[in-house]
Amino acid sequence: IAVTDSKVATASVLPEFHPARPCYLQDVRQVTVSSTGKLGLVNGQGTFKVTWDGAGLPMTEANIHSVGSDFRSWPAMVKWDVGAVYEVAVTGINIHPLHFHVNPFQISDMPSATYGDGYFKIGDFHDTLLLSDLTGADQIKIRMNTDHFTGKMFVHCHILAHEDMGMMNLIDLVGTEGAAYAGTEKCFSKVFDSTKDVNYTAFSPPVASAAHGAHKTVLGPRMLLSTALWVGFHLAR
Repeated sequence: IAVTDSKVATASVLPEFHPARPCYLQDVRQVTVSSTGKLGLVNGQGTFKVTWDGAGLPMTEANIHSVGSDFRSWPAMVKWDVGAVYEVAVTGINIHPLHFHVNPFQISDMPSATYGDGYFKIGDFHDTLLLSDLTGADQIKIRMNTDHFTGKMFVHCHILAHEDMGMMNLIDLVGTEGAAYAGTEKCFSKVFDSTKDVNYTAFSPPVASAAHGAHKTVLGPRMLLSTALWVGFHLAR
């Protein structure tokens, strides 16, 4: 096989694609937040804990059983309203991977615009984040849209040995189950409100002509969840 360089070829310009985002992945860097606070992933002298505004006890098995029979008895370190946006200044993620259950979070500020050779950027969404380029004194800011779900939400170090030694805690999401942030009304949050099949058009193929009418795709709950997870994963980058 002979390969010859034509020296005249030009690179094609790829079209940009901007998919509709689900409500929990809306850009919330410019919105008004309900409140702010400081979250620390703290260890020292054999103690591992998650703190809120400097306060917090290690959530060890012994401490959990000192207040009740299981983790559901553990008092949340803070309460957040569902359907709101909160900003958190985080320290300790240079050695402790920060992980939240239920809701992803968006990086809203860092000491530098990027880390990890440009992989981590302001505006990115994550559910787990470790920035080893930082120091222990450095902080980043994240924002979370507390979309739809109420109840106690875990936050912990994703090194399981550290979690087992107490570096986890709870945030209590309170209010009306299913509430969505008002600033995201134009996103497609409502498809997640139903336990039935939903007529949904966001992933429909383009219409070939007006005579064919609008295409619709009927998605059941399982397909909706799978689609949402796939879209969420790819939009995070």
